[in-house]
Formats: sequence, structure tokens, C-alpha cells
Amino acid sequence: EEDRVNCPFYFKIGACRNGDQCNRLHNRPTMSQTLLLSHMYPNTPESLALANDEPWDDDMYDRAQAHLEAFYVEVFLELANYGEIEDLVVVDNLCDHMIGNVYVKYYHEEDAERALMKLTGRFYSGKLIQAEYTTVSDFREARCRAFHETRCNRGAYCNFMHIKHIPRAIKRRVVREMYDDHPEYLGQTAKKSKKDKDKERRSRSRRRDKEKKEKDRDRDRGERTDAPPARQTSQERRAMIA
Repeated sequence: EEDRVNCPFYFKIGACRNGDQCNRLHNRPTMSQTLLLSHMYPNTPESLALANDEPWDDDMYDRAQAHLEAFYVEVFLELANYGEIEDLVVVDNLCDHMIGNVYVKYYHEEDAERALMKLTGRFYSGKLIQAEYTTVSDFREARCRAFHETRCNRGAYCNFMHIKHIPRAIKRRVVREMYDDHPEYLGQTAKKSKKDKDKERRSRSRRRDKEKKEKDRDRDRGERTDAPPARQTSQERRAMIA
């Protein structure tokens, strides 16, 4: 049965084309695991053309995708400073109430609350960040099935989420870096005591010492090692992204 009181679009995607003029209720949550960062993604001319289904070539696509991936990595790792992230999506829609919208879902409500407090008053790309709790809890329910399975006839002006594509390799990379930068997120549901954390720190230190000794031994023997390069600091990553 259709709900004639509450706005279905606001409930599903956290945004409505009618805004405050909508004749149905927008029940704004006072707490949520998910934040909506309205119009945060600065679309490039290439990404706007692609979203609008205009003629494009491989070079145009590569430029748009490179810009998107750099934004995704930078924003994911910054937002991860406030808590453990379950998912981050950027939408491809061009309608006024959805263009550039970014959604971040944390595993814990208290992390989303911390992020909301820390983001208030901050700027990104010269614009004030507009962060708020959203009713969206399942991005699969909020997305446009036609867009993600075949083709959406409404195009970029559809009222359901057209989620921009982020390669799995990029997603795995930022999740790894999140846990590398914040090892305390692992097993966060059962908060560890100071003693456990100290034990883990000593264990990691011993493991690093052991790996260093093995590398030195292999180098002395003249053997080739396939160890990965040293992980970059957040400052180095941001410098590369900029």
C-alpha cells in the first residue's frame, strides 16, 4: 500500500526534488550510520558529458575516471579518520537535488556522529561541506536497478541513485589503508583493553623486526626479494592526489 504521508524518495535516497516544498513528510533522522554530503563531488566537464550520455571517447572517459578515483581515495581516507567506514558512494545523477551527492556509511552510529561534528564548518574544493544524517541504510535499495542492470530511460535526471563506478581494486586498496592507519578498528565491536593494545603493538614491532632481519639476510646472500614498497604516508598520498 502506498504511503501517502511520508515522502518515498526522501526515505529511499535522503533527497527529494521538491525539497521543503514537498507535500509529504521528510522525516529527518536524529541519528544514523549514514551521512549525506550534499553536492560535494566537483563534477568535471568530462564527467558531466558522460553522465548526460553525450558523445565521448576513451581519452575523455579516462580523464573523468582518474578524477573520480582520486577524489574517492582522498575523501575515503579523510572520512576514515572519524570511524570505520562500511561504504562510500558518489552519485552520477545531474538533477538539482542529487548532483555531486556523496554518501558515507559507517559501521557504528557514534562514528557517524563524530564525523558530522568534525565536518561541520569545513570546506572542500572551496565549498562549505553540507553534511547531514540520512535515512539511507541500504544503497542497493536506493539505487536505480535499470541503470545498474541495463539502461535507465530517465538518464541522469532519474530520481534514484546512479552510482558512479569505482573499481574493486581501488576499494580494496582504501580499505587496506584504512585498517593500516587505524588498526584499532579491527575487532572494534569488542573494545580492547589497554593491555591488549600494548600486546598488539609489541607483536607488530617484533614482526617488523623479524621481517627486517629476513630482508637483510636475503640481501647479504644476493637473493632477489619481492617485498612491496614502503607504504606512503597520508601527506604523500594527498600530495600525489593534488
